Amino acid sequence: MEKIMLYIVGGFFLLGIVDYIIGGRFNLYKGIENGIKSMGSLALSMIGILSITPIISDIIIKYILPIFKNSFINPSVIISSFIAVDMGGYKITETIATNHNMMYFSGILIASMLGCTMSFTVPLALGIINRNNIDIFCKGILCGIIALPIGLFIGGVLLQINLYNIIISILPIIIISIIISIVLNKAPNAMISFFKYIAKIIVMIGVIGLGLQGFTSITGIEIVENLLPLEEILTIVGKIAIFLGGANVMLEVIGRVLKKEISMLGNVLHINSISVTSLIGSLASAVIIFTNFDELDDRGKLICSAFSVGGAYVFGGQLGYVSIEAKEVILIYILVKLISGIIGVIIAIKLNNKGLSHRNSN
Repeated sequence: MEKIMLYIVGGFFLLGIVDYIIGGRFNLYKGIENGIKSMGSLALSMIGILSITPIISDIIIKYILPIFKNSFINPSVIISSFIAVDMGGYKITETIATNHNMMYFSGILIASMLGCTMSFTVPLALGIINRNNIDIFCKGILCGIIALPIGLFIGGVLLQINLYNIIISILPIIIISIIISIVLNKAPNAMISFFKYIAKIIVMIGVIGLGLQGFTSITGIEIVENLLPLEEILTIVGKIAIFLGGANVMLEVIGRVLKKEISMLGNVLHINSISVTSLIGSLASAVIIFTNFDELDDRGKLICSAFSVGGAYVFGGQLGYVSIEAKEVILIYILVKLISGIIGVIIAIKLNNKGLSHRNSN
């Protein structure tokens, strides 16, 4: 069953290749090109952090796990709450999770949503959007985070984790949501600084890893032991880029076939056309939301920001990574992310209807 999605994306990849061969008559080949071209940026962001995940895992096992030994908190949940699935979240969780189901719960589900939001989406957005939009962006992110426990509960059930362990695992997420909610309301600048600080730490770790891996690759001299082999990382990066090519073609075809339905979505959600385009585009990457943020109406900004927490990247690079590292849970991954994203949108709409989202524009 888990291979159905892979077959579908593979079929669209071949469709793009056929279009390439016949001279781009249907203009689908660009999806393949863009996917392959993403290999460079993927390598730059992933090689460093993945290279040193074995070292980070050893440090966690030696120094951090003992702290949680007599605690009800699963350390894999905490780690995956701050590191994206494809930036080391899964690889680290793989070594510290108590069992396979918890490994998927933390390393795939949590890391692809909360971990990605904390380590990538928020720092990225704060570096792109206008400062006047930060307030409504943060409220949207909060709506998305509040939705996560519901989606994760469903994910835990689908992974056949017992009810007690699901609740215990979700509890830290709820606590994190409450803390973020309080700080965003009382001291938004402090929360923004915290997000930026987390991002800088992860980038710094990645750069150090890239330096170590690069030096070892060029000279053959190992400065540190236990780096993840470069060949393994490049295989992951290459497969993700190829997968993205197929996913890009798939999204393009869906956009054309469902053009009328997508335009109707704007009327249903009461958002402008660029907000709808950004919302749909975020299924591949949330970057489109924030590069167009000034053109979104206020309701669209809130809704798109909320959706980005759970639903963004569901058919993008993350799906490519999951299809390689944990293809047995690929359908659960897609379902949970979409459910979480949609619930986030519903919460955002409720917030908007109460008139709380326009404080910054009044």
